[in-house]
Amino acid sequence: MHFYRDYLVHYYEAGPDRTLTLPSLIRYFEDIAILHSSSKGLDLGWYERESCGWMLLKWDISIIRMPEFGETVHVGTKVNAMRSFMADRDFELRDASGTLLSAGRSNWLLADTVRRRPLRVQEFQYAAFGISVETASLYRSLDDLQFSVDGVEPYSVRAMDSDIDTNGHVNNVSYLEWALDSLPPGFARRSSPEALRIHYRKELGPGSPAEVRSLVLPAVPAGAEGGIATSRHSIRADGADCCLVEIDWKPVL
Repeated sequence: MHFYRDYLVHYYEAGPDRTLTLPSLIRYFEDIAILHSSSKGLDLGWYERESCGWMLLKWDISIIRMPEFGETVHVGTKVNAMRSFMADRDFELRDASGTLLSAGRSNWLLADTVRRRPLRVQEFQYAAFGISVETASLYRSLDDLQFSVDGVEPYSVRAMDSDIDTNGHVNNVSYLEWALDSLPPGFARRSSPEALRIHYRKELGPGSPAEVRSLVLPAVPAGAEGGIATSRHSIRADGADCCLVEIDWKPVL
């Protein structure tokens, strides 16, 4: 069953084109997931007392239209299935008329926030979200992102205190913001996101340095009006990928 809340698109959540930005969309989805859990008695205080939290592993989001500044949108989420240490959660964003604007799928890992180890989902957690242990077979694992961005000048970043969330590591939105900041000047103004895929591989803590390497692949079909370009981003630390981001872009006509 979906859990819904209405959100007003504020000025500070919109970009130069006055539409919702990708980071703001992810924040809506992250926020509705926390509110959903809180409505079931599993709020942030409970997770803190139990020294556990849900760590995001993957996003797969399609975007039909970004809502505009001042628009009220309907955001919903549901837990599709849980299995062992994992959860499979869906999201949707609709306009005031009920038209679907964006749909997302995600995979999460329940972890001990002290020992940084996976924790098995308990039966009462299944029950809280209206699912059972027997539905574990419905769990959908999103595909891994597998690509390299080599031979590209890196963009250096460092995890600041403002990047850290309640799980004690860099929040998932910060990786996306770093990726977007590494795009060629003016690219985001000329393009609109159509799909977003993110694969989180390794967490970063406060003060951690990292390097962002980005590559924009040619539009397909090449040179055609309305062709889709893809940007690929690798956030690396200590020689290993911490996060891979892939975004499909359509031109702003």
